[in-house]
Amino acid sequence: MAGWRRYLWWASAVLGGAVAVGLTVLAVVGDLDTAGQVASVVGAMTGLAALGLSVHAALRPAPSPGPPVRAQGGSNAAGGSIRSASARDTGTVPAGPDAGGGNGGISASGGSNAAGGDIDGSTAHRGG
Repeated sequence: MAGWRRYLWWASAVLGGAVAVGLTVLAVVGDLDTAGQVASVVGAMTGLAALGLSVHAALRPAPSPGPPVRAQGGSNAAGGSIRSASARDTGTVPAGPDAGGGNGGISASGGSNAAGGDIDGSTAHRGG
């Protein structure tokens, strides 16, 4: 979770706790009518804030799915980065017809490595 989101959640929790304690103190020390009126205003403001967040979440576009990822024949394929992967294919069976990733996705076959990001420290071997 991003730092500002964690801060926002903690700030909301502390603020909500402070409001609850304040309303309890007001109800005990003051009168119930005043506490009820203040609680009504706080509840209405909280409801409007929740409505705004709900509308924002509903109107936000959905994240686009990543490319299709396919690996076969002792291979490694990833939609992101690959670190220190080892691929080995000792078979003599040829790869399938769609092993080349003809659909625009990320594909690896025949003991190879493929990634949509960086490849670092990886080895590939195809034996025969």
